[in-house]
Amino acid sequence: MRVLLVSHACAAPINRAKLSALSRRPDLEISLLVPRLWKEGGCRYLTKPGEDEGFRIYAGGVLFSGRVTGHFYRSGLNRALRAERPDIVHLEEEPWSLVAAQIMAELALIRPRPKLVLFSFENMDLNLPWYRDGIERWVLASADALIAGGETVRERLLGRGAAPGRLTVLPQFGLDPDIFRPPAGPERPDIFTVGFIGRHVHEKGVDILIEALARLKGAWRAIIAGDGPTRAELESSAGRHGMGGRILFTGWLDHFEIPGLLRQMHVLVLPTRTVERYKEQFGHVLIEAMSAGVVPVGSSSGEIPHVIGADGFIFPENDPAALAGILQDLLDRPALLDRLSASGRKRVISEFGWDVIAEKTHAVYGRALSGENAACGAQGQ
Repeated sequence: MRVLLVSHACAAPINRAKLSALSRRPDLEISLLVPRLWKEGGCRYLTKPGEDEGFRIYAGGVLFSGRVTGHFYRSGLNRALRAERPDIVHLEEEPWSLVAAQIMAELALIRPRPKLVLFSFENMDLNLPWYRDGIERWVLASADALIAGGETVRERLLGRGAAPGRLTVLPQFGLDPDIFRPPAGPERPDIFTVGFIGRHVHEKGVDILIEALARLKGAWRAIIAGDGPTRAELESSAGRHGMGGRILFTGWLDHFEIPGLLRQMHVLVLPTRTVERYKEQFGHVLIEAMSAGVVPVGSSSGEIPHVIGADGFIFPENDPAALAGILQDLLDRPALLDRLSASGRKRVISEFGWDVIAEKTHAVYGRALSGENAACGAQGQ
């Protein structure tokens, strides 16, 4: 089985672990096409073609680098298709994207036509322009298998006419449980520690966490990692509540610093609020926290309830009193904290490790080739 994966997200080397895991399958040859230059979030990723841990990398020139659904390949795509002659093209781009339309046009010229597996991560009902709407309907009707990045993505795709039998729910990215491990010895302090990791913007709801912390009784501290336009106001709010000495604002951290930071926490809060053009699509930091033995607490926005499941707590969006009640309960009941810590770690290992994600992705490939429908409930859960 030969697979060509096309993904702008894999321009970041940290996102390629799934390919390394897939490349270890004896019946699978996998290769990757990414933009030669990709700009996103203030970062510039420059990729050189070659070999990387068992798979080939093709780097194509793109127009409109950094536009997630608005870029397309001016070079590299046709070369990768001719060189690899894939049985499957696995496209990790939205079904209305320009790259999706480009892939559809290229595949129409190949005989026999490779199977198309498409991953989507969008969970909002978008008012697409007519031509984007047409691209999406074309792609969804033509794809041999669809991977939804979460249950809320699956609901959107079904609403857009996707065939249920071709849909599997499976995260795009997993993690290494040995890197995101629970603390050993003194890595986690005795004092109850609440954390947040992410952007400091209105939709991430960090202000709700500050208001909730102001209601907590007993000994506690908090670590708020990240940066963004609301950081100064958040620090001022913490000071006005007299909590400046109890809350550490770390600023922006590199991803390799996150595992160690998580091991200092007992609870991680993701207080996202839904706004006009955004609701939480997954919250990868939630599974990172659970892997490290940190209890997740999240708002009801988007995919958060599905990710946390029974291994943490959900509170209504924009409700600091409800969040404070959950945190107080966890502070007062260390046995509950320990039980959820253990169950969350166990679930992450069984559902979100890279080898597990690779195995489930490989199963999707098999169904795409055979024409078999995804079994009822085969949703990567």
